[in-house]
Amino acid sequence: MNLWEIFAGGGGIVVLVMTFIQVSKIQINPWSWLAKKIGKAINGEIIEKVDKLSDDLSQLRLESEERDATACRTRIMRFNDEILQGREHTKEHFDQTLIDITNYERYCEEHPKFKNSVAVATIANIRRVYEKCMKEKSFL
Repeated sequence: MNLWEIFAGGGGIVVLVMTFIQVSKIQINPWSWLAKKIGKAINGEIIEKVDKLSDDLSQLRLESEERDATACRTRIMRFNDEILQGREHTKEHFDQTLIDITNYERYCEEHPKFKNSVAVATIANIRRVYEKCMKEKSFL
């Protein structure tokens, strides 16, 4: 049996038909489909690991954002404690705390399940004292 007989006998016909289908106006692309299937078979484990890594990275990002919001809340609470103890602050310190408040409130809006009730009154007090200091020009 020579090469032509093998080609014409079985596999060659499939290759020939697949080539004609790919060249025709119909948008059937068996070579691309076959390449994707082979690629998935070869790289399936790697694709699975990349998907898992992507999920882990998303979870890490969420945890990092929550940790940042918690840190903002801690600084906000500490700043208000200092105000309640009668300690005066510079305008820059107030401005930095207001930035923390903005970031914290944005996080709370985007994550309604995040516990925010402990900071609402504190934030209102800081803003009230800030406005008072602005009117009286009484920053440190």
